[in-house]
Amino acid sequence: MTETKYDWEAEWRAALAGLPPKLWLTDLDGTCWEDILVRLNNQFGPIDPETRLKKWLQYDHAYKEARTMTNGAHLIVEYQDLLAERTLDELIAWVKAEVKLIPGTPDFVDMLTSAGVGIVAISNGARQLAQPKLEHHKLPFRLICNWFEGTTLKFVHDEHVGIDKGVLVQRAREWGHEIVGFSGDAIGDVNGAGVAARHGGLVLACGAEGGLAKWCGQNLQPEQWLTYTDFRDVIKHPALQSRIGGN
Repeated sequence: MTETKYDWEAEWRAALAGLPPKLWLTDLDGTCWEDILVRLNNQFGPIDPETRLKKWLQYDHAYKEARTMTNGAHLIVEYQDLLAERTLDELIAWVKAEVKLIPGTPDFVDMLTSAGVGIVAISNGARQLAQPKLEHHKLPFRLICNWFEGTTLKFVHDEHVGIDKGVLVQRAREWGHEIVGFSGDAIGDVNGAGVAARHGGLVLACGAEGGLAKWCGQNLQPEQWLTYTDFRDVIKHPALQSRIGGN
């Protein structure tokens, strides 16, 4: 039987429906909270009996360094290893209790919301973990991300990119939204950041040593991006306030 093609445009339209014209688009893991998959694997992930190292480190190396695994393939096996060790409910409970928010996240969200800016999270993580985490912290984000079918992660776009954030940012712009900004931390956020910057949005890169910050330093002008480890350090920055219409 031929697998039904996933209609990502319909889901994206639904995620944006009813939001204000101005949008802030954001990654979640490593951007608004600690990386859920890394934290879970360090806590519960299996150990390779030969190397005595966590298996997820091998998958991570295969994807980022050796290039022998796609982004999607390495995510699939990391989640499957976890779900072989713990139930999804156990993982959700641990994530709610143990995975910390990036400092200043609630303040940043309150500032955007007060300014009439809609917030949408675009994540390569799993909806079954991200949505309960958002609700736990009362973060009013719309969400589009990958999802579990059984123990297998399914992708909004394809196995190579998982979810193509640049495509989603561009489509939101074409549908009439103003892209106020984009926040992320890693190489997977580069496409989204690049499109946001091209349309006049401000890019916030979490962590000066992260993959997104490195890319921004090489490809964007200084006025197009900021780095942060605490959102409160950038909330009053003129580059941000000018884009949301603040003072």
